[in-house]
Amino acid sequence: MESLLALDRKLFALLNGHQSPAWLDSFFVFITNDHSLRVPMIILWLLLLLACGPRWRRRALWLVLLIAVSDSLCSHVLKEIFQRLRPCRADLEGLRLLVNCGPAYSFPSSHAMNMGAAGIFLTLGVIRKRLWPLVLLLPVLVAYSRIHVGVHYPLDVLVGFLLGGGLALSLEFLIRRLPPRVGGVPVVTHKYDPIPQMDGKAEQLRDN
Repeated sequence: MESLLALDRKLFALLNGHQSPAWLDSFFVFITNDHSLRVPMIILWLLLLLACGPRWRRRALWLVLLIAVSDSLCSHVLKEIFQRLRPCRADLEGLRLLVNCGPAYSFPSSHAMNMGAAGIFLTLGVIRKRLWPLVLLLPVLVAYSRIHVGVHYPLDVLVGFLLGGGLALSLEFLIRRLPPRVGGVPVVTHKYDPIPQMDGKAEQLRDN
């Protein structure tokens, strides 16, 4: 285990310690900040809830529960079990800290776990697999930003993202087996429903 942690620290030093362009630092500081993404995320969620049809409406409602479980499990259970100090509290040589360090423990990363949960869960609702990288791009960047700004080790982020993805897969397994009247999300396999569609528009297009 100690050899794994030593490798993790070396990888952190490699990813965080090098000088980056000012615009790249500013970009990661922006997306790692909860307040920066809060309004766009709320707008996206409202669009899924109100304008993208019943299948995505149910997925949007399940997403709230998923993030609540992910955040609580990570912040109040897993971090308290492992109690790993953040790199910004470990006196690491060459550390570049671009934001406030934060009071909580490091392992796993809450940002990464929540982004993994949301990203995988939304990706599973998109039928065209070639669009999956596009859906996952922002969650992956937000998760990685925690390393770049100096508040998490790579292992914190990787494990957090995988755990969040595991929660998303578990929820997906459940809701695909529930009837729609109790919140189930049916599996859609035809190629004409790749992304959220406005109510009624998709059916009209198909009929034509």
